[in-house]
Amino acid sequence: MRDRQAEGDMASIEEVKAALMQAAEQGNATINQIRAAAENTEQMLARLRAISAGTGHPTITEAIARGEQSKQRLAEAMALVQGSSEAARRYISVLG
Repeated sequence: MRDRQAEGDMASIEEVKAALMQAAEQGNATINQIRAAAENTEQMLARLRAISAGTGHPTITEAIARGEQSKQRLAEAMALVQGSSEAARRYISVLG
């Protein structure tokens, strides 16, 4: 198979659209993985809260705070990946 970049050929519109769709679908798979990580993080936080009930020790408070921060960042990552997938799909419609 020829290397399009090396020979200077451009990909066809259909090839570009197919690649964009694959990227968007990979984004959906990534969102599912992030969602699973967020659910696991929530379970971890529930355990930490249950274990720390009544202790108030600074180290466990730090563990909970970091867990909450990671959960927030996972939500941000999920939103960004979703936006990327949506933008790829919009570009497909621009291409016709």
